[in-house]
Amino acid sequence: MSNNNNAFEMPCITTVSPGAVPVITMFCRTAKIGEIVNQMVQWNEDRSKISPGLLIESLIVCIFCGRKPLWRVEEFWSKQDLKLLFDGVDVTVDQLNDDAYGRALDKLSEVKMEELVNLCSMVMLTAHDLNISTIHLDTTSKSVQGAYENGDFGDFLITQGHSKDHRPDLKQFKIGAAVQENGQPVMGHIFSGNTSDKVWNPKAALKMFEFFDKKGYKDIVFVSDCAIVSKDSIGELSDKHIQFISRLPETFNLAQELKDTAWERDDWNDIGSFNNTKKAASYKTFATQREINDRKYKFVVVYSSVLDAKKEKTLKERITKQKEELTKIAKELAKQSFACIPDAEAALNKLQTEAEEMGFTTQGEIELEEKRSYSGKGRPRKGEKPTISITYHCQCQIGEIKPDYYEHLRQKESTFVLIANVRDKKKWDERSILQEYKNQSSIENKFRFLKSPIYLGPVYLEKPNRVQALGYVFILVLLISSYLEYRVRKSLKENNEYVLLPGKKKTDRPTTKTIMEYFSFIVVVIINRQQRCFPSNCYQQALNLVRWAGYDPEETYLKPLPWYPGRDK
Repeated sequence: MSNNNNAFEMPCITTVSPGAVPVITMFCRTAKIGEIVNQMVQWNEDRSKISPGLLIESLIVCIFCGRKPLWRVEEFWSKQDLKLLFDGVDVTVDQLNDDAYGRALDKLSEVKMEELVNLCSMVMLTAHDLNISTIHLDTTSKSVQGAYENGDFGDFLITQGHSKDHRPDLKQFKIGAAVQENGQPVMGHIFSGNTSDKVWNPKAALKMFEFFDKKGYKDIVFVSDCAIVSKDSIGELSDKHIQFISRLPETFNLAQELKDTAWERDDWNDIGSFNNTKKAASYKTFATQREINDRKYKFVVVYSSVLDAKKEKTLKERITKQKEELTKIAKELAKQSFACIPDAEAALNKLQTEAEEMGFTTQGEIELEEKRSYSGKGRPRKGEKPTISITYHCQCQIGEIKPDYYEHLRQKESTFVLIANVRDKKKWDERSILQEYKNQSSIENKFRFLKSPIYLGPVYLEKPNRVQALGYVFILVLLISSYLEYRVRKSLKENNEYVLLPGKKKTDRPTTKTIMEYFSFIVVVIINRQQRCFPSNCYQQALNLVRWAGYDPEETYLKPLPWYPGRDK
C-alpha cells in the first residue's frame, strides 16, 4: 500500500510571454525617465503607494508594448511578471489602473514637460556618447475626437487648424520635435492646434539654441523646412548668431530670380548622387551670395534629375489649364471683325506670340468674309448693284506644348533654392548644405512613428491637460523607439549581421516594428514561482536581438530589474 506522504510532488510550472517589456523597461531606466519625473513633480512620498515616476515609466512600457487603452492597462499588466520588473517595490496589478495613470498625467501636466523631454534626451545622448552639431526640426498635427469646449490649458488649445492628418473637420493639437545628426530626439513640444509653423519653427530654434548653449553644445546648425524663413525670422536668428539651413520659400521674388540666373549662366556644379540605387536622383548646384534686409546669406540653387511625381502632375495640370485659357481667347478673337488685313494679322500675331512664349505650337490664318447688302428692304430693284463690305477674321488653333519647352519647364520645376547662414564656409560647401537639408527626412521618419495608430480610451481624452501630458509621454515613447533602432542597427553593422524580413529578405536596418515582432517570440518558464529559464526551443534570433539592443538576455529576462533607489519603498 503506497504512502501518500512519499508521493511525488509535481513542480508548479508556468510560462509568461514578456515580449519586449523587460527590454523597454531597461531603456526607460537608462534614460532615467522615472527618476527625473519623481524629481520634477510634486508628490507626497509618505502617502503614495506608488510613485508618479514608476507610473509614467510603466505607461510608456504599456503604450510601447501593448497599445492598450487606459481602461485596459490592468489587463496588460496582469500578464507580466511584476516582481521581476520592479524589484524592491511592492507593486500590484490593481495599483496600475486607469485612475492611477490619470492622476499621474495630471501631476505631469503641472511641470515643464518640454524640459522633462530635454533632460531625458540629454541622458541618452551622454549614455551613447553622441554629439549635437546639427538639429533638424519639424511639426505635425494629431487629430482627436471630442468637442473640447473651453478646452484650453495654459497656452495649450485643442482646436481646429491646418490639418496634416487631412481631417479639417476634427479638432487637433500639434507636435513639434527635433533630432540631432544621428536621428536621435533632443526636443519635443506639444502645443495648440492652431499654431502656425511659421511662428513655432523660429521660436523653437531660439529656445533650443539657448538650452543647448548652456549645456556646452556650441556651433549648432538648425535645419528646417521653409516655415522657418521669413524676413523677420531670419533677421532674428541672425541677430542671435544662430546658424541655419532651410529652403527659400517660393513667395520670395528672390527665389525665381536665383533660378533664372542659374539657368541663364549654366555654370552648374555637378554634385552627383547621394546613394548607389538605380533610381537615385543626381544633383547640380549653383551657389551665390545675396542680401536680405542688408544681411548676406549663402544661396544654393539645386537641380534634381528626378521630378517629384506630385510636382509633375501639378505641372501637367498647369499646362492643361494654360492651353484651355488660350483656346478660349482664340475663340473670342475669331468672333471679332477687322477692317483690314494688317489689323487682323497684328491681333493674330499677338496671340500666337503669347502662346509660343508659353511653349505651345500654333496654327493661324486670316479668313476673308464678304457681305453683300442693298439699299432697300425686300427684293433688290432690277439692275441695282449691291454694296460689298469685306471684313477679316483670325483663326488660331492652339497645339500641344513643344517637347523641348516641356523639358525646360520640368527642369525649372525640379529646381529649388536653399538658404544658409553658416560660419564655417569650408565645412559647409554646396554638397554639405544640400546633404544636410536632405537629412530632414530623419525628423519626418520620426513623425511616421508618432502618427502610427494609438488606441486612446475616453479617460485619456477627458481633460486637455491629460491630452497634453499624454502627448509628452508619447514623445518619450519615440525617444525609446529611436534608441532601440539605433542600438540594434549599430550592432548589426559592426558585427556584419542581419535579420530576416518576410520573404527571407535580409536587412541590417530593421524598424521598431520588426524588432518588436522578434521580441514577441520570447517566452520565460517559471518553476515553483521562483526559478526562471528560457525553454530549450526558445527562438535564438529573438535573444540575439536583445543582445544587439545592448542587454544580456538572462540578466534582463530571468533576474530582477532593480527600480530606482531612494523613492519607492
